[in-house]
Amino acid sequence: MRVHLDLNALPDEAGQDTNDVKFDVAVAGAGEAGSQIDLNVELRLAIGCFTGEPSRQAVSLLLPPAGVKEEQPTVESRTCRGARNKIDGMPKKKAAASIAVDRISQLPDELLHHVLASLPVDEVVQTSVLARRWRHLWKRMPVLRLVHPRQFAGAVDYDRFVNHVIALRGDAPLVNCEIESHLTRDDYAGEPDEPDPNPYFDSWIQYALSCKVQVLRVVGDHVGGETQLALPFISQHLVKLDVQHFFVDPDVLDFSSCPVLEDLKMQEAGFWVRKMSFPSLKHMCISECNFPPDYRVCISAPCLVSLQLLDCQGKTPLLESMPLLETSSIDLSTGCEDKCGGCADQTCEGCRGYPVGGYQSVLLNSLSNAVNLELRDQPKVYIYKRDLESYPTFGRLKTLLLDMWCRAIDLHALVRILQHSPALEKLTLQLRSDERFLCAARGERKHVKIEESFACVHLKEVSIECEERLRVKDKVNQIVKIFNRSGVLSEHISFKKIPRPKAYCIRAVSPSFFDPNWSGED
Repeated sequence: MRVHLDLNALPDEAGQDTNDVKFDVAVAGAGEAGSQIDLNVELRLAIGCFTGEPSRQAVSLLLPPAGVKEEQPTVESRTCRGARNKIDGMPKKKAAASIAVDRISQLPDELLHHVLASLPVDEVVQTSVLARRWRHLWKRMPVLRLVHPRQFAGAVDYDRFVNHVIALRGDAPLVNCEIESHLTRDDYAGEPDEPDPNPYFDSWIQYALSCKVQVLRVVGDHVGGETQLALPFISQHLVKLDVQHFFVDPDVLDFSSCPVLEDLKMQEAGFWVRKMSFPSLKHMCISECNFPPDYRVCISAPCLVSLQLLDCQGKTPLLESMPLLETSSIDLSTGCEDKCGGCADQTCEGCRGYPVGGYQSVLLNSLSNAVNLELRDQPKVYIYKRDLESYPTFGRLKTLLLDMWCRAIDLHALVRILQHSPALEKLTLQLRSDERFLCAARGERKHVKIEESFACVHLKEVSIECEERLRVKDKVNQIVKIFNRSGVLSEHISFKKIPRPKAYCIRAVSPSFFDPNWSGED
């Protein structure tokens, strides 16, 4: 059944009772059973679209059950035929003046698709009752946003609605698709005696891939249960993938079946795998993810141009060769398990290297081709220090940022990395405190004398950034002396204060915390 509405006949205010609004429409076969019911459903749907109160029941009723063919159009609008359409009780002159030309429907499909692309699919479907042309317009859209599941009464309603949308839409090509799973309300979802909260989620992803989607974003359940990512993905068209709140547990996470995949973002995911392979990937961002705590995951991405590895839990992953890498940002300051305070244990990876007894680089050798590099860590994390013992050379490096902790600044390591960065042009040092101690007290005034120097003939800009109220004046002076001795002029060195995280607190700490042999004398 098709319904064409005169938009001027809609209620003027959102609070107006829709039961008081009557529409003068021509209904072919109005005497047939069920015609009036379907008409009322679609009218309520159209009114809700403009009043901001769409009827969820109307949306579901608009879609026929599976296996039932859609009826042929039998309703014609008197307005579309040029006939007069008025509201009961309105004067004839006023009703005639209220008739306006529908200019929106005259726009090309591409422009209408662009306007509707930002709306979730449940709102896009409601436009199908505006006019004859809009009836099937949403089915041909290259964008599909299956989002906002919380607006539905439950997972069953959400699943039923999405499945109806997919059935009506068919295999029309997709450019962009977003899929969100329904959120469970307790921590027992997915248990043997509990129903699966998202039984169709994997099939929705496969549907998007079958429609040749190019940009895909999927969000799993992050409230009550974990969502397992169904692999492998097989697509000759997928270019960009964004996944959140998932876990994967096969031995190998292989994306070789996506030969044109170039951009990958993974956030708050769990990787219980041995190896991750991305043959075609150029840009990768892994943030707030969990890696196994007892072994390293090997990452292979030979075509990678940019890499972000931020705030991940567990063992730092082992990076294989990345000869095309240009930009990288590594942050090991949250949740990293690679810590050692200098225990000298024969089985300690931090003291003996990786693997134990050797010096295989975890990160820096694979990052040595980067042009722009940012390295951040936390106290006692030994990855950068151990990797420098393999003497990586950063021959293309031009911009370097080092985030350093005031109580654990290894000036030997600083000089060592500068010695192997001959093309460096800009260096930024960020001196920070940790979460418990804002200053190193008197014990920090004792430094190991550094006689080494470096040669960076292109280094013309050095920025030293310190947290507010952080007492590291002596440390900064020592850093400046090292740069001056290595040929960096003082006018090329600048200083800047950076905000202190609000979570930090001030505590009085004895200098003996930093130096057990401190006797109280300077």
